[in-house]
Amino acid sequence: MKGTSHLLIGTIVGAVAGYAVHSDVTTALTGAAVGGISGVVPDLDTNGLASNSITLSKKVSKWLMETAGIVILLTLCYQVMQQGLSHDIYVYGGIGFLLLVVSRLITQRHMLTITGILVVLLGFVLGQSPGILLAGGYIIIASFLPHRSYTHSLIGVGFYAVILTQLYAQWPIDGMVAAGLAGYSSHLFADLKILPVNRRGVKWFLPFWTREF
Repeated sequence: MKGTSHLLIGTIVGAVAGYAVHSDVTTALTGAAVGGISGVVPDLDTNGLASNSITLSKKVSKWLMETAGIVILLTLCYQVMQQGLSHDIYVYGGIGFLLLVVSRLITQRHMLTITGILVVLLGFVLGQSPGILLAGGYIIIASFLPHRSYTHSLIGVGFYAVILTQLYAQWPIDGMVAAGLAGYSSHLFADLKILPVNRRGVKWFLPFWTREF
């Protein structure tokens, strides 16, 4: 199923879940937003709507690395002509060369890993926020997983429930946990093999049972 479909379904079930927690428009709208986002989170394990929406642009990052590497190397060349060789030049030269090499090897999946690392760092900046730290860890793990594996299993649901609970403990927004779980779970149901739009199913019980549903 396409990411936009998961987004729509997650938004609807999130709004319903939010309204069930607190029957007012504000909570329903909050639930819709949380549910919509949560509805595409399992697809962070592939280059789809979710991962492309939160990751840094590969093209921009590649250009920045190449530019920084070239600027560093040109600056060092000028310094060598003016002052001669020094120990620092080898260090900075290595950094400049490394940036050029990495810019050639980097992929969009690598950018997702980097994004996860940045989210973890944000968690430390925000006073070691457990919810943000766990969210960053989820993104990093998802960047290494094959599509429709652990993020599409009950383990993924459990991990996401812990993230939501920790976020709620720090920012108690009505309906957040219920809408988030509803949106995430809707993704797993929408990817069931019994639906005509899906060629493959989901392995809900990984790693204990590999049967697709």
